[in-house]
Amino acid sequence: MKSSVTVTPRAHWVNAWFLRPFARPVVRMDGTDHEARWGRPLRFEVAAGPHEIGVGARYRRSTSVLGVAGTRIEIPPEQNVMVEARNGVLNHQPFVLRTAPSAPDRAA
Repeated sequence: MKSSVTVTPRAHWVNAWFLRPFARPVVRMDGTDHEARWGRPLRFEVAAGPHEIGVGARYRRSTSVLGVAGTRIEIPPEQNVMVEARNGVLNHQPFVLRTAPSAPDRAA
């Protein structure tokens, strides 16, 4: 069995009305960017151990990802770690990542 991490990007309720139509969330997993969708989980199968995870937003017609603050998360063997990422009340504030308790990974 492999370990996994599931990241769900969410917009703060104060500025979600602006972010949802004009920006796409981006999950940066160990230095590689992956496009995501607001409120939808994005799952990665990973090796157990430390991983660098960050979430930001990319505005339409832009190539840069804004609001990314990387966090090192330890992924236990054969576990699925749930991570919720939410931006701050102001658009320039970075996303904050929170982990939920791990559960055995049954997807394999």
